[in-house]
Amino acid sequence: MMSMKDIQDAFNTNYGFDNLKEKSREYIKNIVADSENNFLAEVFEDSSKRHELNNFVIEYSKTYLIINKCLGENPSFRIVFDFINPDSGYSEYAYEIEYNILGEFLDEFFLKV
Repeated sequence: MMSMKDIQDAFNTNYGFDNLKEKSREYIKNIVADSENNFLAEVFEDSSKRHELNNFVIEYSKTYLIINKCLGENPSFRIVFDFINPDSGYSEYAYEIEYNILGEFLDEFFLKV
């Protein structure tokens, strides 16, 4: 039987995880930089709030493996980044990017923590 550590190592190798994690971080930074022209403009109607996001530290948090789905759908995974407020040092938002079993983009979620 594989240990959780073996599963993690296999996952990291098969998906080129360090590279995928860095590409995901860059994707999020681009979303924040262009917040006037994407869904963040609806989330934060006040443009000063959108601008404040540029000051937050975007830090990798964790990866969720989504397996054994109820409808027999293929497994997927989500890479989660926290938005750390530079003044408080606490996470205020999380950005999750979901990828399919092939490592292709599926969906994204911006959440208030």
